[in-house]
Amino acid sequence: MGQIEPHEPDWGGRTVDPNRADGPAEPTRLGSYLRRLREGYGYTLRKVEERASAMGEAIDNSQLSRFEKGKAIPSFDKLRALARVFNVPVQNFSDVLDLEEYQHLRPETTDHATLLKAGAELVDRGEYGRAFVTYEKAIEVAETGSASPESKEMIAEARWRMAIALKKLGKLYMTERELREILKCREELSPRTRRRALLQLSFLYRELGDLYLAQVLARESLQLAREEGDRSAQAGVLNSLGNIEFDEDRYAEAEKCYREALAVLDEMGGYHQMRAMVLTNIGGCLAAQGHFEDGVSTLREAHCRAKEGGFRRVAALSLTRMAEAVRDHGDFSQSRDMLAESDALASRAEDVYHDILFLNAYHRWDMARNEGHGTREKIAFGRLRHLRSLLQRRFPEVDAFDRHIERTRR
Repeated sequence: MGQIEPHEPDWGGRTVDPNRADGPAEPTRLGSYLRRLREGYGYTLRKVEERASAMGEAIDNSQLSRFEKGKAIPSFDKLRALARVFNVPVQNFSDVLDLEEYQHLRPETTDHATLLKAGAELVDRGEYGRAFVTYEKAIEVAETGSASPESKEMIAEARWRMAIALKKLGKLYMTERELREILKCREELSPRTRRRALLQLSFLYRELGDLYLAQVLARESLQLAREEGDRSAQAGVLNSLGNIEFDEDRYAEAEKCYREALAVLDEMGGYHQMRAMVLTNIGGCLAAQGHFEDGVSTLREAHCRAKEGGFRRVAALSLTRMAEAVRDHGDFSQSRDMLAESDALASRAEDVYHDILFLNAYHRWDMARNEGHGTREKIAFGRLRHLRSLLQRRFPEVDAFDRHIERTRR
């Protein structure tokens, strides 16, 4: 399956009248994005035409000018050509168009602190699209002030928050762009701001499957956290490093990172959700190394803590890890029961955890194949195909499923 293909709306390269009250609004945001890309490279309209021609693509400068001004909507083929010229994924253009639906929700206020507070409340409520345009407005407000260290921190803070909203919306490539934009002027920003941007970028690259780069950025973030003396940040980064080691099947190294994170949390007290998450990870490591009883015991403790604290995602993931452990111990029936319980926690309407649901479906599919149970295999396979279309995040089971799809297509 590989990289998810962007949806292809029926643009058709048609001309639009930007003065029509009922005309489509997409070109406004898309045109601005195209112009920022071009200006970021220092290209003139003519230079874009020349580069496109050298690549065997046909984009004349007057046509691009109309796209930027919102007087015409490029066809999908034109956007593919522009993606080659600017060296960006074509998915970016699709994402930009998707975000137009939130444009009418932009707030009127021009108070930076009010915008940040409103955005945080929207994220807490799960209104990520509205949060995105709120933080976008906060960036614009901060950029109107005179250049100073304070204004740069304000811009970076709003951009970091906007990146998180974009990630919640599944716009991973746009998230990457905003985080990299923060780090362009990293020497002028506080260590805390740099650390947070680096760690979010590490999270992102892990989700995109680039574990080496994710680890490099996480280690740099850990160094900054240690220099700051920020113990809670150190625990978070150590847990993240453990996740990367776990994804690489280096379970002993992962356990070491998790136990170091747990030691930091024990020193500080509190942080109950984080503690439950780290215990879940330690339990998974123990089970993966063949320490079945210790692993399941740790996972049960983590699950109880998560349920008591109302930490639904951790509770669902701890059940998935227990299901993996009992499956590897040969009890497929109990494993399926635990996966069903995990599904119930992960699939509530207010916030669905598609990655956990995919992982659970993958384990059902794998067990059905091992048992030679054709009906269960087909049901799980159909579920996997549906969930795969909802994921941009990559992890080992996603890659294994993609490889299976590629093999069956040959």
